[in-house]
Amino acid sequence: MTSRRPPRTELTSSCEISITNNLSEIARVAALVDRFAADHNFSNELVVALQVSLDEVLNNIISYAYDDEGPHDIVVRLKIRCRNIEVSVSDDGKRFDPLTTLTPDFTSKPRVHGGVGLYFVRNLMDDVIYTRRDGVNHLQLMKRLKE
Repeated sequence: MTSRRPPRTELTSSCEISITNNLSEIARVAALVDRFAADHNFSNELVVALQVSLDEVLNNIISYAYDDEGPHDIVVRLKIRCRNIEVSVSDDGKRFDPLTTLTPDFTSKPRVHGGVGLYFVRNLMDDVIYTRRDGVNHLQLMKRLKE
């Protein structure tokens, strides 16, 4: 029987990627998350939570944040600090605070479109923080690492 090693929890370990506002770029972020997760022995559950959350956030930014067709940079950072994985996403798109979206009503018929992805993000992560500084949106997603 093999046992899984606990996650490595250096005081600080990080990586960063800059992508453009093209949906095909999300695959590059997913590959980075996979490498970072493998390097730190993350559980499959944690990897899925990170991948689903980042996919939803990046899809929303790329699909809705820009009024023009020009290229824009989106920066994704992964950091382990103490017993937390912190993911930050920064973009220069329109101001949008995902914490202000309402919880979708899953019981309504017909169901109103929208908001489900951000609902998943808020429920998959332990903490979600939004700020806007100097025309840039900053979204932080945090998840506690299990022993």
